[in-house]
Amino acid sequence: MNIEQEKVIANLLKEMEQVATKIRILINGIPPEELLGYIYGQLMMMNSNTTSPELSSDTQNKEKNEIQFLLEYVHAVLASDVAQEYVVFDERKCGELFALSRNLREKSMCFAMVSSINTQNKDFGSNTADIEFQAKSSWLMLRGNRYQVLEGEFYQYVLAPHDDVLKDIYGIGAIEIAEGFQQLANATRVGQANAIEEMMKQFQAAQDFAEKQNKPLEDAMEEWVEANAQQTKSAGLAVDDMLRGGISNVSRHTKLPSELLADLAYSRGEELDFFSEGDFSGTPYRTLPARKKPLIKLGEDYYAVDPCFIRDAGYRSLLFNLLQKKPDYKEAFKERQKVMSEAAFPEILAEQLSGAVIYQEVYYKDPKTKQWAENDTLVLIDDVLYLVEAKAGAAASIASPELDFKRHSQSIKDLIIKAYKQCERFFEYLKSADEVEPFPNFV
Repeated sequence: MNIEQEKVIANLLKEMEQVATKIRILINGIPPEELLGYIYGQLMMMNSNTTSPELSSDTQNKEKNEIQFLLEYVHAVLASDVAQEYVVFDERKCGELFALSRNLREKSMCFAMVSSINTQNKDFGSNTADIEFQAKSSWLMLRGNRYQVLEGEFYQYVLAPHDDVLKDIYGIGAIEIAEGFQQLANATRVGQANAIEEMMKQFQAAQDFAEKQNKPLEDAMEEWVEANAQQTKSAGLAVDDMLRGGISNVSRHTKLPSELLADLAYSRGEELDFFSEGDFSGTPYRTLPARKKPLIKLGEDYYAVDPCFIRDAGYRSLLFNLLQKKPDYKEAFKERQKVMSEAAFPEILAEQLSGAVIYQEVYYKDPKTKQWAENDTLVLIDDVLYLVEAKAGAAASIASPELDFKRHSQSIKDLIIKAYKQCERFFEYLKSADEVEPFPNFV
């Protein structure tokens, strides 16, 4: 790495930290509920823009990713700082916040490119620089633009092995927890549309009431409010959903118990690392708090500031807390996770694999070492063979590749290269003779 490159890297780092500080100050100066309402309002307007869909799809995806990047920073600041008093909403500040967030994202990408060139890491030989850049850029840019209607299905499947332990800890099991996460996904996906519909419904009811009273609407409103307390409350909640981020209020929109939500949430000012002194303070190259706990507690309620992290970080955080509260469950936990992950492919795709022959835990002798080896799943369907290898994710995935590339490279080796080598070994076995015999457990 030459002196000029070092200067560019140092300047980019300084600029990232300065922009992050400005973002922090702005977020702290805006009431959090109103800020969330504004951001989700921008997202709704973007999604409702149906003009020239072919031309705008790439732009919309870019803007959606930028909004999710900003939402992660809103969560980070709320988790890191206690609530300030006497803050008022200022739309001008929100516009500045969007611009700063976009600027930080761009500078962070430039840093990923420059810092990966001539890297000192050698984990992947001549390919290390490219892999390091891919790791850093993925860390920055990958956001959860997922199909949210499947959140409940996902959680019900992956939590089913721990149903008894979850009931013991939280009083509800996999099905109820999955329903809660699906309710949250539904609220953020269609909540604003539902709120608008509710407002129109209550406005029409008030107009009908005024007509029956033969009074102007403004004269009849007070009387209508007194006579329709429940409808008035529904209208107020709809306004909260539309304008104050209420669609991300997990406490209101789900039936999940407070103990479970507390385990997944930061209180204001609880996070101490993200903005602490040192290199990369407040930048995306530190671990954003949403990757550890996806919720934030505002007042007495819990909010999912960024709904797409509720699956990835929520699942990891839920399992982490499960083991913290039940340390003696560790070995049984590992075994149940192993059985679930290795069975997932044939179970989830059972309809598509109808008529296929499926083997699990396939044993054979490695033709090179003459030692017994194993692969997870072998599928034979017509004249096609599928070999499936399941690997568990590592905790390194929440550590930044900039701050600990060794852990990231080891995770890549464990999850991708090791799985590839295991499959390659099996195919070498298939080629070792005209006819070979694996020894599977038949499903």
